[in-house]
Amino acid sequence: MFNFHTYHIDEEACLLNVDVADMRPFYPEQVRLSVGLHPWKVKADWQQVIDSVYQEAQRADVWAIGECGLDKSKGEALSLQMEAFRAQILLAEEVRKPMIIHCVRAFDELLMLRRELEVSCKQEGREPQPWVIHGFRGKPEQARQLMAKGMLLSFGHQYNLETLRSVFISSRSFYLETDDLHFSVRQIYEQVAHHLDVDVVRLVPLCDPRKNLFSHQNP
Repeated sequence: MFNFHTYHIDEEACLLNVDVADMRPFYPEQVRLSVGLHPWKVKADWQQVIDSVYQEAQRADVWAIGECGLDKSKGEALSLQMEAFRAQILLAEEVRKPMIIHCVRAFDELLMLRRELEVSCKQEGREPQPWVIHGFRGKPEQARQLMAKGMLLSFGHQYNLETLRSVFISSRSFYLETDDLHFSVRQIYEQVAHHLDVDVVRLVPLCDPRKNLFSHQNP
């Protein structure tokens, strides 16, 4: 099992979200990292933080940029958040690593930025890095719109069951996470398996980003 987004080291393999100021030299064997500037923490000095993120993003155990994104319900002005987010989009493209996205009430803006990225990447003859919306709770229509733009979804302990079922039926990869909760991702796998009426072992390969999203990284 793989915990796609967590703030606590899991006994299972996990992608640990770490504040750039709290990075350690070494982590347990099952831990890989994501590092970025959360929209709630975007301040006037955001560029200095992004510079630090860029330095840490070079590490082999950093597999993703984030959690970053947009939030209209909390934090500084959306315009400032978008500046910091755009900078991290460029960073992710430069280091060739996926992004872990936090998005609250700003999906129109998120889709606009994704379209901008697709245009620039097409001009350069390459594919953009994947974006994964973490803790997704939206409806099936919104999920389809995001996935049509090449985005992937990660589900926590709360989700729209109809959306979860539609993504599962589509055979698209999706991921499972604990976020900031203090329990093992195994509980999320068991909950999702129960709601989908499948054996949990069926979810293990489907929800493992090491088999698709991070397949180019070290195992």
